[in-house]
Amino acid sequence: MKVFCASSLIFSLCLTVFAPIAQVGATEIGTSLTRDEGSGANPIVKAKWEANVDRYTDAATTAGAQFDPTGVYQSNKTIAICAIVADPDGLSDINKVYADVFYPVGIAVGEHHVKLDDQDGSEGAGCGLLMQEDSLARLTKSEGYNLFCDSVKNHNNNLPTFEDGYDYDEICAADGELMKETAAVYCAEKDLSYEDPSGSYRTLILAQDKSGKDGTLDNYFTYRPMTAFETDFSMISYGNVKLNTHKIINGDLTWNVMDQGKASVRNVGNTRLTMKVQQNDMGLGKTDGNWNVKYDGRVGSDATFVKYDPEVTKALNESLDLSELNEMDFSIDIYKFPPEHGSSSYTGNMTLSAASAAHLTCD
Repeated sequence: MKVFCASSLIFSLCLTVFAPIAQVGATEIGTSLTRDEGSGANPIVKAKWEANVDRYTDAATTAGAQFDPTGVYQSNKTIAICAIVADPDGLSDINKVYADVFYPVGIAVGEHHVKLDDQDGSEGAGCGLLMQEDSLARLTKSEGYNLFCDSVKNHNNNLPTFEDGYDYDEICAADGELMKETAAVYCAEKDLSYEDPSGSYRTLILAQDKSGKDGTLDNYFTYRPMTAFETDFSMISYGNVKLNTHKIINGDLTWNVMDQGKASVRNVGNTRLTMKVQQNDMGLGKTDGNWNVKYDGRVGSDATFVKYDPEVTKALNESLDLSELNEMDFSIDIYKFPPEHGSSSYTGNMTLSAASAAHLTCD
């Protein structure tokens, strides 16, 4: 620190000069604010619902919205989220209407689950955390009235959730707020990934006015379970097989539909799943009532092989998580070639199926 002083007959002045303080690296700076609660009345969310993109149908007749995933790899389900919002201070006082969607509580999605690019919520997807917040757009008076008071009311009337004190009669009245435009319908579209877990999703509507006052209403929609898989092979060739020789045909972790010699499988549903396999005897038959052939199969190279006889359906070890890809390995043991077969070649059929497995749970 340096001090400079100047003097005269009338006054003296001292100027203190501080040298700047050097900083190395990042510096944490605290910030703060206080929300201005503003004035006026809170917005009111009178009703809300979710539906297919037509904004009024869903996958079941039970109350609320139910949706089926596509069961197709990287093919997402698009839904609509709608709400009826009123403001005692006039619709012009509404600043924005938002929809927050939360993952099902208690369900972990696993390491293979990948969020959609526009799912901008919590990095730790699943476990009841926020998936995404979307802005809703206001429909015109006629669009909103016809949607809610005709399509929804007359064709799927148990779809919406109402705020206490409101119903179709109040909202759709000839002298009601939709007609007077002191209320309006707001809608948005959002994607659910084909691999977002089945379960009950909470959706919160938040209407906010220009003074920062809020109105909210929440409900739940159901993403119905679908167990689905796909494979990149249509043939397993055991090749040349010797008697009493355990021959393994290994799969791989590369998805290639043209490579028929390396079996891979991936989960394209919204449940975890366990693969099941059944195969016929390929004409090898029985001796003394016992099959002349026995098979083995597994999902993943770390799993234990599961043995199965012809015509018997067996579940394989190691379930597939959401969106997981893994190899399938198969093996064969032949104890006798029937002499009456008349050929050195044998062909048969294998059937693959799957059963749902329980979701992973949250810590």
